[in-house]
Amino acid sequence: MVLPATATPQVAGVQRVLIVSYDGMRPDAIALAPMPNLLGLIDQGAYTLTNAQTIDYPATLPSHASMLSGLCMDKTGIYLDKYFAYMGYSQGVDIFDLAHAAGMRTVMVVGKSKLRQLAEPETTDVFEIDYGEKAISKAVVELIPSGFDLMFVHFAGPDLRGHKYGWMSDAYLKVMRDGDVALGEILQALDDNGLRAGTLILVTADHGGHDKSHIGTTIEDFRIPWILSGPGILHKELTSTIGTVDTAASAAYALGLPLQADWDGIPVYEAFGRPIIKKHDSPPCR
Repeated sequence: MVLPATATPQVAGVQRVLIVSYDGMRPDAIALAPMPNLLGLIDQGAYTLTNAQTIDYPATLPSHASMLSGLCMDKTGIYLDKYFAYMGYSQGVDIFDLAHAAGMRTVMVVGKSKLRQLAEPETTDVFEIDYGEKAISKAVVELIPSGFDLMFVHFAGPDLRGHKYGWMSDAYLKVMRDGDVALGEILQALDDNGLRAGTLILVTADHGGHDKSHIGTTIEDFRIPWILSGPGILHKELTSTIGTVDTAASAAYALGLPLQADWDGIPVYEAFGRPIIKKHDSPPCR
């Protein structure tokens, strides 16, 4: 199947897209933590906690590159989990390239400096690095009144606590709760500025983890949550096989941006109430 590199009509009611990635968040930790704000988005939107997986190298930088580009690791060129300037930025046409070309206001607020490699500086109107869930939410809340068309927010806490204390440990679940409080503050800021109704919110993760690692030896390393809430989205548990590369494609589809023929990802049409187009028989990039 070949996807056309042409724009599709913007999904009715969608004025902007907010992508939130919790670094290292396991789907089964959401209810256990618990994360009431995120559970609220699940109750309102389309989601899966079982059918979505990341790429075959479940690490922060390669996985996020695939998440925002719609491409598997062999096409992004990001195959190390560390930023080396000589390697350049993630290759291919990513969601920020498309949004910038369309004249949209683009924002990235991240908790790890190496995520600068995900998008060229000229394609991000705002790029900010902050450390800790509270600092991330404060930065985002301060940026929201200026408006945005595409925003990517990255919380690093689950990954950091997982490596130090273990995935599913008390410390890990505590930072998940902190991240949920931060999400609630962002949602409140959208409400306060009259932007919530037109915002499509996509919450996911780059990888999961087990013990104190995520090296790809168990399904818990690969499985990620995938949650979509906002205008035009059905309220249902998704049955599609979803890969992290479908995140960029779904955001592009919602914003009416051109889907790229070489993308390995495809919009999760099921979430938008359209017939399932089965590009994936198994999780892509695995």
